[in-house]
Amino acid sequence: MTDETSTHVVDRPVDPPLDAAVLPVLPAAEPDPLAKRFLNVRTLLSFIIGLAILAFVLSRVDVNVGEIRARLGQTQLPLFIAALVLYYATFPIRALRWQQLLRNVGYGVDDDVRLPSVGGLSEIVLLSWFANCIVPAKLGDAYRAYLLKSASGVSFSKTFGTILAERIIDMLLLFALLAISVLVAFSGALPSAVLSIMQVGLVLVVVVVAGLFVMRNLGGFISGFVPRRFRRQYVLFEQGTLGSFRAMPLVLSYSVLGWAIESGRLYLVCLSLGLNSLSPAIVLFVALASALLTTLPITPAGLGFVESAIVGILLLAASLGLAPGVDENAAASVAILDRVISYWSLVVVGIVVYFLTRKR
Repeated sequence: MTDETSTHVVDRPVDPPLDAAVLPVLPAAEPDPLAKRFLNVRTLLSFIIGLAILAFVLSRVDVNVGEIRARLGQTQLPLFIAALVLYYATFPIRALRWQQLLRNVGYGVDDDVRLPSVGGLSEIVLLSWFANCIVPAKLGDAYRAYLLKSASGVSFSKTFGTILAERIIDMLLLFALLAISVLVAFSGALPSAVLSIMQVGLVLVVVVVAGLFVMRNLGGFISGFVPRRFRRQYVLFEQGTLGSFRAMPLVLSYSVLGWAIESGRLYLVCLSLGLNSLSPAIVLFVALASALLTTLPITPAGLGFVESAIVGILLLAASLGLAPGVDENAAASVAILDRVISYWSLVVVGIVVYFLTRKR
């Protein structure tokens, strides 16, 4: 159990996480590390940047606030509530996928680690997404590893590796689904703006694949450059990342189901606003392209970037005759209503769950 290269190492008190400045190993009496970042200067600055981007984009689009308010006031509540329920249904699915990734690296299978139930893992995933909504740089992913370490005593480094593997799987699948939706929605004739999005996705895929190749084939060489006091953490991190790529048919099934539900949520939002003529392929492309922008570490959960992408892509599709009934006000209404579900509702629900779990 104490061997440095063992795949079932349990953290010792002296093991720092990957970024000790972000998530130090704290005694039980210490405050939760997320609390220190609620009103952090960098957090507030990232919110300002996101809102500034959103304001700039809206200033470049001819929108009428009164008409947007009227559209939102006519929202069909049953469809909106269905979209809201559908969104929160993704968390148990993501928890099931993460549970499989954790089992892939040995946790809860052939060691003495007792993982939380699917409900417990869903709560941790929800809290990590909540953290991503209020702090920049995707620190919610590190917070997820911290929460599981606190709950089950697992290695922070290896757990963070499973989360990185999850992000890699999402990135590769996202690009594949984007390519399919583009070919269907635009019939292979890609506008320059769409082509730019695909190029960004392709660059990310190449970087991810190259990183995995280097880690798999040059891991021992890389570890030689890691300072000795962090070397054990790197080994565990590498084991968590590479070891997660097992039982892939099941993992990919959960992933595809999750993205299908995400797209279904946006489709229901469009229907709730009376946009009944939108092609499902266009909605799928908008949902996936906006999800890609949530990975940007500049603002919390892509604040400003995602809303701009939804408006921009819908208007582009409308200009090509692929989005009947969509104008500037309709596109802005879709962006607002969808982000009420996928961002602002998560902030509210996350705050409630956060304080309930801290009290518990």
